[in-house]
Amino acid sequence: MQTPPEHILETEPEALAEWLAAQGEPGYRLDQVLEWAHRRWADSFEAMTNLPASLRRRLAAAYRLAGPAERHADVSADGRTGKLLLELEDGERIESVWMTERGRHTFCVSSQAGCPLGCLFCATGASGFTRDLTTAEILGQVTALARRTGALRNVVFMGMGEPLLNLGAVGAVLTALADPRRFGLGARHLTVSTAGITPGIRELADGGVRPNLALSLNSPFEEERRKLMPVTRTYPLAEVLDACSDYADRTGRRLLIEYVLLGGVNTDPPAARGVAKIARSLGALVNLIPFNAVEGCPFRAPTRGERSRFAYILERAGVKVTERYRRGRDISAACGQLRRSHR
Repeated sequence: MQTPPEHILETEPEALAEWLAAQGEPGYRLDQVLEWAHRRWADSFEAMTNLPASLRRRLAAAYRLAGPAERHADVSADGRTGKLLLELEDGERIESVWMTERGRHTFCVSSQAGCPLGCLFCATGASGFTRDLTTAEILGQVTALARRTGALRNVVFMGMGEPLLNLGAVGAVLTALADPRRFGLGARHLTVSTAGITPGIRELADGGVRPNLALSLNSPFEEERRKLMPVTRTYPLAEVLDACSDYADRTGRRLLIEYVLLGGVNTDPPAARGVAKIARSLGALVNLIPFNAVEGCPFRAPTRGERSRFAYILERAGVKVTERYRRGRDISAACGQLRRSHR
């Protein structure tokens, strides 16, 4: 079976420069190709109209450029959130989301087809896990969303899957997104969310691009967290928090704690005080996420009183708190609602 050509979004600029030089092309062609692929989000080499037709044909023979195929798109009633169902070359399907706030777009991308973690409150884990996504498949989501919105500013790895279980591809994506010659986003415009994969957190701190780090906490108590998030049986909370503290110290970046409020489960005052203690020790910001309905999940959204009380306890303890507006619920694009197929 013939190996398919390398995808140009996975090609390092140095390797592409060598190929172009071997083709007898002048040095400035590299900048032109990089601009088309990474900043103008071209979906074909034929679209690169300032390149000679002969070069476009040779590029098409040597590299791939096509991204995931768009199978369905939903836009929320307020027009500020959208979701794409994308099909990969092997038929696997993933979902990606864009969100708009004050004219600025944030792209929420997936790192795996499905998710192996099985968190009880998340639809993605319930849909099962097939495989990791490649660098090109993740970057293909970025370019698809950019073509949809006409802009690129922030990228968060908060879609389907656990990014730190696919750190090889995710690290390469971070490098491409931060590279001034390619997508040109600074590291402060990139965020990786994790359920607490301790080795991955430490490896991310050693990487060349150090994004913002978000920890999905969901309970300050070890036993309760294990019930909600089975992965924590492998990565105890104390070890996770130690890795997060080290990441914050080494990078100088403020940690974000994500906390899904499950009505009647993890919203009582002892839980709030436990979260406050952790957040203070890490100097972290806490983002409260009211549970979004997921078919088959035995949880409910928190009441307004539960939400207010939880936030009040954190604020009284000197912790900065934000609450994630449950945008995109009408199109199942909110936190925990992404699946691998459109219904």
